[in-house]
Amino acid sequence: MNDGGTAFPRTSLTVLRVGHCTHPECLALRGGGLRSATFPALVGLIRHPDAGALLFDTGYADHFLRATAAFPERLYRWATPVSLPPEECLLPQLARHGIAAHEVAGVFASHLHADHIAGLRDLPRARLWCSDAALRFARTPGRVARLRKATLQALLPDDVERRHVAIESCERSALPSGWRVLGDGLDLLGDGSLRAVPLPGHARGHFGLLLRHEDDREVLLAGDATWRIDDARRAHAPAPATRALSDDWSLQHATLAKLQAVLDQGDDGHCVLPSHCAASYARLPAAMRGTP
Repeated sequence: MNDGGTAFPRTSLTVLRVGHCTHPECLALRGGGLRSATFPALVGLIRHPDAGALLFDTGYADHFLRATAAFPERLYRWATPVSLPPEECLLPQLARHGIAAHEVAGVFASHLHADHIAGLRDLPRARLWCSDAALRFARTPGRVARLRKATLQALLPDDVERRHVAIESCERSALPSGWRVLGDGLDLLGDGSLRAVPLPGHARGHFGLLLRHEDDREVLLAGDATWRIDDARRAHAPAPATRALSDDWSLQHATLAKLQAVLDQGDDGHCVLPSHCAASYARLPAAMRGTP
């Protein structure tokens, strides 16, 4: 295991909004109101000097609509009404940033829920870093059992086994100061630039990704470890109504407490970015927000 002495090289991060869904706030967030809230699907476009263009998740895509056209999967679409405006589709956005689909060298999947991997089939040359445990669950028999955990097997590329890199196989590495309450990381590329961070509870094999942006800001792309961080740096707990979707409710709350400990340090150089938090996206520097 690396003892944390590894340098933390800079990469470039641009965050894209790739579709969104809407829910009554009270069904998603503990203490939320009855009003409808919008939850964007945020995707991290990472430019690494050696590895090239990489993505953290993919957000929504038309593949989601096809995968939820029939029952029982159609229930997923009804439960999470999805909007994917043309200007938010992933491939046109990548093109605006000078990247073709075949140039995406890898995707880090925080977990295998549909709103995080619906675009995988559009990226034919990308390696897929995801938890081995998550992939095993996605391959288990039982359509309804998988659907109850928001997993759609049809979204996985046909050659996923060939392209898969198990996050758990990467070298363990102590996280930089300020993040160590989250435990050890896993060094994706072997240079310390991208470290997978275990954030268990929400879904099987749920990981975040820690990087250092070119302005020296350290960013944890936190997936669904929380769905909202407010202006007071408070990470909101999920509503009890989401308990049935959780892989492990007690672990989910323990992870949330650790994230809150990071936020309580009050360090502006440490940014936690949940995958569905519109307010967190708006707080990013304009240069990091890639969707107009």
